[in-house]
Order: sequence, then C-alpha cells, then structure tokens
Amino acid sequence: MFQTARKMLMALAALAALATGGATLAGAATNSSSSSSSSSTERPQRPQETELTGDTAARVKAAALEKVPGGTVLRVTTGEHHGSAYEAHVRRSDGTEVEVLVNKSFEATSVETRRRGGPDRPGHGPRGGRTPGETALTGDTAAKVKAAALEKVAGGTVLRVETDAQHGSAYEAHVRRSDGTEVEVLVNKQFEVTAVDDMQRP
Repeated sequence: MFQTARKMLMALAALAALATGGATLAGAATNSSSSSSSSSTERPQRPQETELTGDTAARVKAAALEKVPGGTVLRVTTGEHHGSAYEAHVRRSDGTEVEVLVNKSFEATSVETRRRGGPDRPGHGPRGGRTPGETALTGDTAAKVKAAALEKVAGGTVLRVETDAQHGSAYEAHVRRSDGTEVEVLVNKQFEVTAVDDMQRP
C-alpha cells in the first residue's frame, strides 16, 4: 500500500513539473514574440548630416548656384538622407526653398522642393514662404529693420525683412543665428525691436 501511495505521489510530482515547464516555455515564447514585434516596429534612425566647410563647401555652393541662378545658399551639408555625396539648401528669388543634390564630382544632379514637415505653427506662414498680407521691405526701411534685427541678434544672418501681418508689429526680420536656429525679430515703426520669436523647424 505504501508503495502504491509513493508511486502516486511521484506521478503527481512529475505532472506538476511538466506543467511548470510548459508554462515557463510559453511565457518565454510570448516574451520573445513581443520583443521581436517591438523591434520590428521601431523606426530606423536617419543618418546625421554634417555641415561642409572650406573648399568642399565652396564648390558645392558654386554647383548649387549654377543650377539655381539668383538663389541664396542657406547651408551646405553631406547628403546622406538622399544617397548623394552633398546637398545645398537654397532659397530661390521667389522665396521657395529647394535642396540641390551634388555628387562627388561637384555636379548638381537634381533639385528637390523642400517638403513641409507638418502643419504650420499658429500665427506663422509656411516655412520658407511669406504670410499672406506681408510685403517685402526695400530701400531705407529694409536697411533700418535689418540693422535693428542684427543689433538684437548679434552674429546672425538676415534672411528677409517684411511688413508684419501676424504679430501686431510694423515690421519683422527673419534671422538665422550662428547656431543655425531661426528667429523672427519684431520691429516697431520707430525701428525698435519689440520681441524675438523662436521659429521651430517642422
């Protein structure tokens, strides 16, 4: 009788061990599947572009301006995002912005219109374009607005100056700081800076 009871206990212990092992394997499979699914949905990192300098930068600028006559080169970088050696960000004379792709032989291979990354921020016109109702400044007025903006943002580059239809100011200047960020400098009728508004890249 004792042997029978012992056999029954051993059989129950074996069944319990099998059940525990199966649960562990099932859990491991679930975790593995979940981890695999999570990994497969991760977005790949975009390669980092590097600002160009020296002779390389000069040659890429020259190639870009030959392709887009009358444009203004905003910056030149390596072109990993497009599979090109280099790229130049250029503002055309009509205010639109394009990316000029340049190969290792410093030949412009294509011109791509820059896409907007998303909806514009409230109170701002399209990036690279002018808000409806605003007019480009010229002559003495433009010069005074530029001077006021650069006094406020030392070392910056004025991209354009225009009347202000969004912020309740007389004029505004779009300025690129030395670190590459862009701001709108608001200027009143007395050519005094009233505010500096950071422009976030879309």
